[in-house]
Amino acid sequence: MSLISDLYEIKKKDIKKAANVLANAFYDDPIYNKIDIGEDKRRLISKLMIRFSFRYGNVVSTSENLEGIMAITPHDKPMTFLRIIRSGAFIVSMKLVSLRKMMGAVEKAMEEAKKSLNLEPYIYLFIIGVSQEFQGKGFGGKLLRAIVEKADIERKPMYLETQNEKNVSLYEKYGFHVVKKIDLPDPLNLSMWLMVRDAK
Repeated sequence: MSLISDLYEIKKKDIKKAANVLANAFYDDPIYNKIDIGEDKRRLISKLMIRFSFRYGNVVSTSENLEGIMAITPHDKPMTFLRIIRSGAFIVSMKLVSLRKMMGAVEKAMEEAKKSLNLEPYIYLFIIGVSQEFQGKGFGGKLLRAIVEKADIERKPMYLETQNEKNVSLYEKYGFHVVKKIDLPDPLNLSMWLMVRDAK
């Protein structure tokens, strides 16, 4: 039995709770702190990302208690507005209309940077977060070990982005390395580290 099969697969009924877990996990995220959008919009953004991942990829947790959440999405399916609608997150996206321009600019910068890397088909670690009350207790490691094992079995590289510099050394412990650092556009003006784990 693989480590990934030991994880709990998020179901439709779990989406709201999973979004709340992510909003809590990313409470100190540099992007959220920079734009100061408030708790409600943080939850809406998390819900949008979970719905997209649920529709196009795979969302798992450490257990039914949802201590931590991880979403894997296809490398060739960026989060476009049309795909957001198809994922059932149209109403959610409308509530975030004031942020759409900024989110679109960030997504464009990320996609352009990613394309410049000319990566072969890879496993995209779209989201990983652990609720604050469970951080430092091994739940994030459980998620990372599972997806790393999956990548090794499938002999595929992995890719992720992080806006938090302190996470770079954490991912390096799992075999990732920084391939590019980009600057996100106004009003964020933050750095983002693009990281790859080579196929084994």
